[in-house]
Amino acid sequence: MNTTASPAEPRDLVIERLLGDTGEPAKVHAAARRLAERSATAIAAAVNEVLPSPIFVEVAEVKLGRMADAKAGKNNQAMCVAATRTSPDGLVMTFDPQAIAILVNVMFGGDPDREVAAIERELSSIELGVVSLLIQDVARAMNAQGANGGLGVKLPVPDAMTSTVMKKHVFRDGPSARVVLSVSTAVSRGTLTLTLPQRVLVEDRRDKSEAEAAPATEWSSRFSDELMRSTVRLEASMPLGRMTLGDLSVLELGQVIELAENTQSNAVISARGKTLFACEFGKLGQNYTVRIRRPFDATEETIEGIVAG
Repeated sequence: MNTTASPAEPRDLVIERLLGDTGEPAKVHAAARRLAERSATAIAAAVNEVLPSPIFVEVAEVKLGRMADAKAGKNNQAMCVAATRTSPDGLVMTFDPQAIAILVNVMFGGDPDREVAAIERELSSIELGVVSLLIQDVARAMNAQGANGGLGVKLPVPDAMTSTVMKKHVFRDGPSARVVLSVSTAVSRGTLTLTLPQRVLVEDRRDKSEAEAAPATEWSSRFSDELMRSTVRLEASMPLGRMTLGDLSVLELGQVIELAENTQSNAVISARGKTLFACEFGKLGQNYTVRIRRPFDATEETIEGIVAG
């Protein structure tokens, strides 16, 4: 299970991990606001092509947070995690129970002018099916937002999840942008929340020829020159193995501990207490070396550690 971005963009991941965000917060928030305004119109148009009666979609809130916030809310909400060109969790779409009740009511010909109560129990297969159907239209709307505006969501997106399955889903930790859209009729109102990694929001979506023609220094404008010139202390380490507390307590000066098999290929590079790269130790002449293998993925490393016992 590999959830890291392409090795072609390691510097984005390094800056994100060291600083805790991607780019300047004001610029990211502005980009999220523009996305929200485009999304509300596009999603309303896409969903209303399917529903027998129209609903209204408007921007309710735009804020910055963490990817784990995508699961925040009631246990019976519905969530879909869609992959984009550069991220396996590039777009997370979450309908709250009130929005689900509105959509199901309208989908099956209910009176849109009659108030609909929020769903308090776990979602039925029919309710989850309606969300899974409409979420495809939401994803298509996110891809059809004009030149360089689409998110590049891979279609079709997975079915929506809820309850225990949703709570068990693990997100790679990182900064996010959250766009909360109101989904409403004349008398009832719910929410659709779009959560995406900040680096997906601000990534360059031009085609390859346009991107290559742009100045190579364009990326650096996202960070101040002073910040990018600052230095950090790099540390390389590798796992030594497992030992009981009893054995550990009787270690003596000068005692030699044998390294476990493949230890050299399981080293990591860290800075400021943050693990950045998975690497392997080696030797070139009289000097020891560290070869970077890939950006460090905490989720993948945890799973591999569990499998390895």
